[in-house]
Amino acid sequence: MLQRGMWGLRGAVRGSAVRSIPWRAYSRSALGADAPPAPSEPKVSLDSAVEFTPVPEMSAPASAPKPVSDMLGLPSASRPHRLHIKSSRNNTIVTFTMPTGEPLVGESGGTVGFKKAQRSGYEAGYRAAVRVFQHIAAHRAQWGVKHIEVLWNGFGQGREAVFRALQASEGENVRQMVLAMTDKTPIKIGGVRPKKRRML
Repeated sequence: MLQRGMWGLRGAVRGSAVRSIPWRAYSRSALGADAPPAPSEPKVSLDSAVEFTPVPEMSAPASAPKPVSDMLGLPSASRPHRLHIKSSRNNTIVTFTMPTGEPLVGESGGTVGFKKAQRSGYEAGYRAAVRVFQHIAAHRAQWGVKHIEVLWNGFGQGREAVFRALQASEGENVRQMVLAMTDKTPIKIGGVRPKKRRML
């Protein structure tokens, strides 16, 4: 009896709550009748706004910067040719390029007649350098070579061999045109685990 009375009481309360809220239909005009009128803003024509908008004048700079020539301190017409020496544990590669990086001639320990482990030796690097020096002397006028920048990479045996070849009589013509020497060997910071050293 108590449970039925409770459920009956809940139903009565729910029904009275629903019936106690009257439903009325409102229109937009009736809702906005008592609200104060919104202040009117002056209308501006889009054409007039565009017409009187000032447009800044864009003009190109008088002289555009040239990063490469500014870095070397030379005009673009007289930038030096480049002599790249890549000396690793397995080989020595000597490449002569244009100032823009286009290769002209290249020699290595293998192209001068050395095989396998002998390609990384001192004699292989020396002969590769002398062969490139001969090509430069023969085509100097054709390639327009005036100045040379030497770029070193690596610390193999061929590095010292190419340096000695520059100081010798075979590299006299090239040595006179050398303008600068740069070591571009990358510095390893962190990276992967190095190879285990051989135990002899």
